[in-house]
Parts: sequence; structure tokens; C-alpha cells
Amino acid sequence: MVRIYRAEDAERAERAGYKAAYVADLRFRESLDSCGVILVDIEGEGRSSPHAHERLEEVFIALSDLDLYIGKERHELKNGDVVIVEPGEEHSFEAIKHQASRLLALKFPNIKDDKIVPKRGSEN
Repeated sequence: MVRIYRAEDAERAERAGYKAAYVADLRFRESLDSCGVILVDIEGEGRSSPHAHERLEEVFIALSDLDLYIGKERHELKNGDVVIVEPGEEHSFEAIKHQASRLLALKFPNIKDDKIVPKRGSEN
């Protein structure tokens, strides 16, 4: 089940020389030995292709405002929000309005070619 952690709800603390917001305490399904890190840019009004992963979990950190789709359900993400998507959850992202959007994707574990693209039948 997708988990969304809102940056605006994070506990904020003053530190020596900086401010910290503790956004999420993530728990993973299995022990991890690797992580893939991907910077994703989506052009204004662009959308990534819906897909899922067979084995890996993904953590997404919104670096701008954008929309997340889990199946057909839309979730508005704000800059700094953190999302964890479990294996088998179909997801995609869409830039909002006429602005480009950016997010950081972390793949746990880093499994190459683990993408599952759903088969779309013809609509009658």
C-alpha cells in the first residue's frame, strides 16, 4: 500500500547552522544491500508511463509540486513530500500546469529491468 509523508506535517527543528524537517521514518519489506538513485524530470504537462515493479520498493521525494497516480487515483504532492510505493503498485507522475516537475526516485534494492508495464486492452 502506498504511503505518503507530507513535508508540511514534518516536525521542524533548529540545528547548528541549518533547519531540519524530519519528514519520514521508512520501513522496508526486506533487508537491503543496494539502492538505485534516479533524478526524474517531467516536462510541463508531461506524464510518465504507468508501471509497477515486481520486487523492488520505490521511495520518491518530490523536488517540486506534481501529481502522483496510484492506478487511477490522483495524489497531489508538494515539494518535499515523500512517498513509498510497494512492489506491484502501478504508479505514474504528471507535471502540473505549464511547469516542469522534478523528483528523486530511490529503488530498494537496485534491481535492473524490474519494471512491469500493464497491458492495456482496447476500449469498446
